[in-house]
Amino acid sequence: MKIVKSIQELYNKRFEFYKILKSKADTLINSQKDERWHYESRIKKIESFSMKIETGRFNQNQVFEDLFAATIVVKNLNEIKVAETLLEKNFTIHERRPYSINFTHKDSFSFPFDDLRLYISLKDNQTGEFAPHIYNLKFEVQIKTFLQHAWTIATHDLIYKSDKINWAKERVAYQVKAALEQAEVTISGIEELSKLTELAKENKEVKKVNQLISMIQNHWKEEDLPLDRRRLAQNILGFIEAISISIQELNEILKSETIAKRGVLIRDLSPYLIVVQSIFNTHPDKIIGYLQNQRNKNKQKILITTEMTIPELGEVVEEKLVKI
Repeated sequence: MKIVKSIQELYNKRFEFYKILKSKADTLINSQKDERWHYESRIKKIESFSMKIETGRFNQNQVFEDLFAATIVVKNLNEIKVAETLLEKNFTIHERRPYSINFTHKDSFSFPFDDLRLYISLKDNQTGEFAPHIYNLKFEVQIKTFLQHAWTIATHDLIYKSDKINWAKERVAYQVKAALEQAEVTISGIEELSKLTELAKENKEVKKVNQLISMIQNHWKEEDLPLDRRRLAQNILGFIEAISISIQELNEILKSETIAKRGVLIRDLSPYLIVVQSIFNTHPDKIIGYLQNQRNKNKQKILITTEMTIPELGEVVEEKLVKI
């Protein structure tokens, strides 16, 4: 595409300044964002910049507002405000689009692009790090969820980079956008939805795992437990069910072992291994019987590490044992 000299010069005059701005903004955002968020940024290509000017919808100042643009992708709708707060802390916010979270220009039956965009600049903290005019450069940051971002990536070329407008393709793309928006709303409201009578239920397995989680929390301090309490409970449940010990029996075993200065007072074993060790101490026959039983088809593996004290096991089914 032919780029006229005046536009090329206008672009070139600003390009190096926006490279400096991009480097600083990238560093600030990447160093403070949640590690599970995604961040990306770009400086607009000269062809795209020229075509924006040719739309006739922007004055000379507005045409630069997204010459450098960035995107922060968060997990769900509830985290958009968190990302916005991060930007407020580190940058000067000049404009927000849409202007209000409570008002929209969209019809209820339409799904045009309306992700949150903030138009911001670096804060001048009187450090002398950059020349004064660098702090006057505005740039755009979009904040969107992973579902919104995925839709943009999947459909961008179909909608914006085809030789001709294809009504059918756009129709399908926006139908998908509507479905994803419904999914976002559902995820955002999951706490309230889960309380509905039609959904507020549990099955036998869920009930057992929750019962075991409660028991675990009664025995261990919070700092001694992993963040994933569900996985810990499922691991313990698989073990005690294999050797035919109930949750109630395990509760009593841990109580007695702790009274004996063992149990949850053991410092060099994980909570799961403390359970295994405690049952070895009180009911070794249960574990050994399981390990030696050739007819029992349960493939639950029992972990034994060098930090543990175990009795003689005898002839065992090796597939049921993991030694570390």
